[in-house]
Amino acid sequence: MLRQRTTTPLLPLACALSFALAMALGSCAAHGTSPPRDEQPRTIAVRSYPAETADTSPPGPPLDGMTNAVVDATVRPANLVVTMWGTPGCMPYPVEVGWLNDTTVDVTTARADDDACSTEHLAVSQVVVLPVEHPADGVRTVRVDGATVAFAFRSDR
Repeated sequence: MLRQRTTTPLLPLACALSFALAMALGSCAAHGTSPPRDEQPRTIAVRSYPAETADTSPPGPPLDGMTNAVVDATVRPANLVVTMWGTPGCMPYPVEVGWLNDTTVDVTTARADDDACSTEHLAVSQVVVLPVEHPADGVRTVRVDGATVAFAFRSDR
């Protein structure tokens, strides 16, 4: 019986301490003291390479500030090769690809937040996998960040 009397008053104290600890941890989380989340969207490119070594069509890198694309239906699922100008460390990169309709592919890009941006402009090709909702041979328009870009179609036919 003596044991019951000594532990019974401790139960409310333990509950109160647990509640206070939970409130303190919740308050820290609400005030942003937890580690910062990575807000930078991730690229969906499965591969990238300098455009000078790429077999691009239309030939050559895009004009400064412009983008071009090649739909490659020789592979399954089809790939979209987006070639654009940018500076190392600040090159736009694809973060989302989808179909606007049966004939239009839409690509959204993001820019890297790197303080070490170069002043040199380079053409870089980035490869993304096209979603399979529509046949790739039906592509008639490619849009990158809302702008229609020049594109070519590559197939094994």
